[in-house]
Amino acid sequence: MAKDPSKTEKPTGKKLRKARNKGQVAKSQEIGSAFILLAGLAFFFFAGNRFLTGPSEVMRYFFQYAMLLEINPAVIYNLFLLTVRQMFYLLAPFLLLMMFVGLAANLMQVGFKITPEVLRLKFSKLNPVNGFKSKFLSLRPVVELVKSCLKISTLGYIAYSVYRNNFAGFFSLFDQPAALVVSFIAGVAFQILWRCALLMLLLAFFDYIYQRWDFIENQKMTKQEVKDEYKESEGDPKVKARIRRLQMNLARQRMMQEVPRADVVITNPTHIAVALVYDQESSDAPVVVAKGAGLLAEKIKEIAREHGVPVVENKALARLLFKTVELDQMIPETLYQAVAEVLAYIYRRDGAKASA
Repeated sequence: MAKDPSKTEKPTGKKLRKARNKGQVAKSQEIGSAFILLAGLAFFFFAGNRFLTGPSEVMRYFFQYAMLLEINPAVIYNLFLLTVRQMFYLLAPFLLLMMFVGLAANLMQVGFKITPEVLRLKFSKLNPVNGFKSKFLSLRPVVELVKSCLKISTLGYIAYSVYRNNFAGFFSLFDQPAALVVSFIAGVAFQILWRCALLMLLLAFFDYIYQRWDFIENQKMTKQEVKDEYKESEGDPKVKARIRRLQMNLARQRMMQEVPRADVVITNPTHIAVALVYDQESSDAPVVVAKGAGLLAEKIKEIAREHGVPVVENKALARLLFKTVELDQMIPETLYQAVAEVLAYIYRRDGAKASA
């Protein structure tokens, strides 16, 4: 099925999490097959003798009583128990290893995640039209067909090349003991299998890259979908902007209410205004209770004059206070001297006025 050309945006983290909750993940089946084959080869390489000693014991028990013509229900029952025990002894470790390796291969790719939604019955999956589209109108079946043909042809060539290199050895087996024949055939089979395992591992690597690419391509979003998801997770930008304006208005109102109790307002003189309060009982240094630029600065100076708060012009100090000190914060030590001079000037001026 052709992909929607409008889906040009990479999937967001939320979109990927939703897909994962639905069981949609990038996973290569080839990785599991390659790992299982490698694990099986390793098992037979280190524990292959188990598959010779176990059946030998069963055959020895059978012929022991068959040669003595003592085949009876008790012998058959014991032979059955011996066969079951040997089969369990041989196959249980092998099957457990294969299960563990297969599980580890899946966990390595997608991690651990229980997705109950995958187990739900969906009638859309039973729709033959959707099945036809997914099988014949998409890129995936073509890729799988090419991959299968490449794998079969390459594995066949590996088996043929190994057989050709050992072809002469088969003619020397006619007069050899059975153990030597089995050993030679097992060696040839092992050569074929480990080469095939390496090839499948390489194929699994490239298949996983393709599966990741195909998964991301299928999860791509349109620009509108990205905007809608952002609105859903972060809220409508218009609503957020309105909330910010309301918050700023409330902050300005609170700030203007603090101006009348200020000890001094330091200005730039027209662009910046900073109001300071110095309460020796509650703070160790003057605190900025209001500040603003432009029209807000004019409003601060207007309120200060209405309530008799001194307005002092000091361009450098006003700029430093405006840039470096936030509302309701004490001034830094580097500005102690400059602010102290301004306050001292205010106190001297007010004292002179009072004495006059």
